[in-house]
Amino acid sequence: IQYFTTNSKMPKVSIITPSIRPKGLEITQKCLKNQTFTSFEWLVEVGLGNKHDFNQAMNRMIKRAKGDLIIILQDYIKVSDTFIQECVDAYKPDTLFTCPVGKVDNEIYEGSPKWDWRNNPNSQMDWRMWEIDVGFCAKDILFAVGGFDERLDEYWSMDNVSVGMRAGILGYKFDVLRETKCIAFDHDAFIEHPFRKDYKPAIINMIMEEYKENPKLNYLLLT
Repeated sequence: IQYFTTNSKMPKVSIITPSIRPKGLEITQKCLKNQTFTSFEWLVEVGLGNKHDFNQAMNRMIKRAKGDLIIILQDYIKVSDTFIQECVDAYKPDTLFTCPVGKVDNEIYEGSPKWDWRNNPNSQMDWRMWEIDVGFCAKDILFAVGGFDERLDEYWSMDNVSVGMRAGILGYKFDVLRETKCIAFDHDAFIEHPFRKDYKPAIINMIMEEYKENPKLNYLLLT
């Protein structure tokens, strides 16, 4: 699925959304239609529910993306009308950003959100803290690290930390856009996650150790 608008006076941005819950894309689409910044494309990978295909899906979207700035926005997350503009204004070619997410227990996004650590002004940000429910960076960074590690599709989890660790080893910076607050429906509280059973921490830790010797993968170089 691709949603695309153009404005020759503004730089292009690629929004990428992986989804195992297509219903959650409705709020994402509504938010993107209301953006004040209109020069962007929206790339979506749906139907990932039969197997954990997250990292492969992310790499497919990154390779298709036309924008120099990649914004990762997962389903069931509500953003403000100025969200993309705020990401563009904060953009730095050497920095990976994330934004605070507050969770609510209803699909009409009412009530007091339960904010995560990213809303804490005293939190220290490094590669371990980079989140991709709402995160963004230059496409060049993702190509420099070689994309998402597709081996992790077999073991579930640590997808964001994998990219963050490799980017940190290569000298990239990390930051939190604390004023760009987003709201998410806490679907995990009501829907059993289909892939948690595949979590294999010992194998994941072994893969992470390999990055210390070779942080650059080649998934984005493959056709």
